[in-house]
Amino acid sequence: MTEESTFAGDEIAAAWERHRTRLFEGQRDLSEWIVRHLEPHPGQTILELCAGPGETGFLAAERIGPDGKLISSDLNEGMVAAARRGAAERGLTNVECRVINAQQIDLPEGSVDGVLSRFGLMLVPERDTAFTECRRVVRAGGRLAYGVWGPLDRNPWLTQLVGALLQHGHTPGGDPSGPGGVFSLATPEINRHVLEEAGFTDVEIEEVPGAQRYDSIDEYWDLQTEIAGPISGIARSLDAEGQAAIKATLTPMVEPYLVEGGGLELPSLALGVAARAG
Repeated sequence: MTEESTFAGDEIAAAWERHRTRLFEGQRDLSEWIVRHLEPHPGQTILELCAGPGETGFLAAERIGPDGKLISSDLNEGMVAAARRGAAERGLTNVECRVINAQQIDLPEGSVDGVLSRFGLMLVPERDTAFTECRRVVRAGGRLAYGVWGPLDRNPWLTQLVGALLQHGHTPGGDPSGPGGVFSLATPEINRHVLEEAGFTDVEIEEVPGAQRYDSIDEYWDLQTEIAGPISGIARSLDAEGQAAIKATLTPMVEPYLVEGGGLELPSLALGVAARAG
């Protein structure tokens, strides 16, 4: 990892920690779906992958109680530190925060009762390897539950901003539907396929609609360019004039989502996915 990419990762982690409550609450329905379908019980050991600041896993930590253990993990050390601070602020003594690569989970076979992740597994470049690793570490009969973004055309909260960037010649990252892309697990079919290939059964998939709300277009721009890695990199490379030009393009694109009294409400659609280890 280069010094520049490390700095960018630290900046993104710091932004996620600053906005942790808003980012969690904006998709709380999905987090609750994930934990409900994970079915955590007191005394269990639960692994959260790609946890970010850790809020979804904290819901599970409350259910497994003091005799259980949540392993809150992320590949980014800044995110792990943010999760550690979040657990301490909540008085959670059953949380262990660790750097873990979802493609090579540093845990023994069958060592956890369940695995969860919110908006993380879709971003793993070697997706099939990550699901195989999930199956390896979860005991037979244990659960995997996670959330991913649904189809691109059902998520204008992101596509409008990316569309404005593209009109100015800026391409944030690679193929959004390709390996590691934000929409790489956007259909029930692909989720069912990767889960069954990895050895999971009893697959459940449900649409979880939501909305991203902002007080203004400026707030929409400011938040997304802080928390979204590829978009943040583009924004940092632009001067004030360049950013203003993109926002001028973005403004008419999001006008259909203006709400009475001001502000924006852009629809989102996530998929909640759950399965049992066969």
